[in-house]
Amino acid sequence: MNPIRMKKLESEIIRLISSAILEGKVKDPRVFLPSFHRIEISEDLRYAKVYFTALCNNNERKKLTQGLVSCAGFLSSLVGKNLHLHTNPKFSFVWDNNYIKSLEVNRLIDESAPKTLFEELHPDETDDEEVGTDEEPDDSETETTDSNSDFPPKEIQ
Repeated sequence: MNPIRMKKLESEIIRLISSAILEGKVKDPRVFLPSFHRIEISEDLRYAKVYFTALCNNNERKKLTQGLVSCAGFLSSLVGKNLHLHTNPKFSFVWDNNYIKSLEVNRLIDESAPKTLFEELHPDETDDEEVGTDEEPDDSETETTDSNSDFPPKEIQ
């Protein structure tokens, strides 16, 4: 299959599965807001491996996985009807450990980022502090310009 068409099909399947769960079409109470990251579809479109994560502990993760496995047939028929596929893909749901590891790597990269010159020169100041925002500017210190003045100034004779 054309790789561009395969990518479009993968993103459409993820969109359909996510919207079915968000709209409440999946009645299983164990399925609670998973986040689908990627999908691997076989060349003949018979099998699809869906990678997901969610904000939960290990016990809830097992329940979520069981809930997704139990509603896989419903989701397969829903995808087949909406996309008018010749064969409905058989879904298998897999917890995405690679996504979790990539978040950890990104966090480590952010922590080890080199300091800017300003941060090196002013280690006690932070970006969150706003210096002098409570004070109003003093009128005596602000420069006033005369609207009738010419620029550059006229030479005095």
